[in-house]
Amino acid sequence: MKTYGARVRVPAGSGTKMEWVEINATSPIAARNLLEALYGRGNVIGVPLLVI
Repeated sequence: MKTYGARVRVPAGSGTKMEWVEINATSPIAARNLLEALYGRGNVIGVPLLVI
């Protein structure tokens, strides 16, 4: 497994903010699927990047 990072939208008070999150997955597609499951569809910004 590798570590991927991406920006996601999270609720903050009356609006939303963007946070950097990291997740372990086997590919960028799997990482995006996991992040969408955690944060909701449409809340992942861009493609997850491999974190070194």
